[in-house]
Amino acid sequence: MMTLAVINLSDNAKKALFILFLGIILLFVFVGYVSLAVQGAMKKQGSKADGMLQNVVRAELFSNEKDFMKFARKKNARVFYVQARIPFLIMLGATIAYILFCLFSGWWGYNPFGRERGFASLFYKFGEWPRESFFGIKLISGWPKVLEKPQFKVEAIFSYFFVPALLVGAGWFLICTQAFISRTLRIRKIAASIYRKKLTPEEPTQSTPTEPVE
Repeated sequence: MMTLAVINLSDNAKKALFILFLGIILLFVFVGYVSLAVQGAMKKQGSKADGMLQNVVRAELFSNEKDFMKFARKKNARVFYVQARIPFLIMLGATIAYILFCLFSGWWGYNPFGRERGFASLFYKFGEWPRESFFGIKLISGWPKVLEKPQFKVEAIFSYFFVPALLVGAGWFLICTQAFISRTLRIRKIAASIYRKKLTPEEPTQSTPTEPVE
């Protein structure tokens, strides 16, 4: 019955069904690649945390977990500062440039991501997605019409520099933050493996019975 229902569907409904399955497959592929990338980054940063604390662990400089964690957090924060200062300065510089641009141009409330005088002018503008009813559910059944083509606008020149700089700085800073969190998690595991005792009590050693003295 399900096969007959699919065969009797209109062309637009079949297109909608195909786009739905294609979207689900692409979503799973995207999530899978993102998960692999995050796991690889966490593993890499975990190895870096091992390298940072290798000499300290071997030398046994700290006798308790509290002092070890205090030292490890400071070292991790120092690494984060070195890695994140460049993207932070990029975002700060972009923000200052935006304020100065609004000040000298008089365009207060200027949207650098917009289409009229913003970065979106470099992309296509599409209309509404056509939809087809499929068992009472409206699904996308085709491609939308192109309303506007990409075009270079002189009044949007500032956004062509501001938006890429802001996105690069934000993405870079986000990667540094993820690396900081990964190293923090690894440091906690290292501390737990060194200083925390097992909760299960050890089994008492059985002594060999002595023969009674006559």
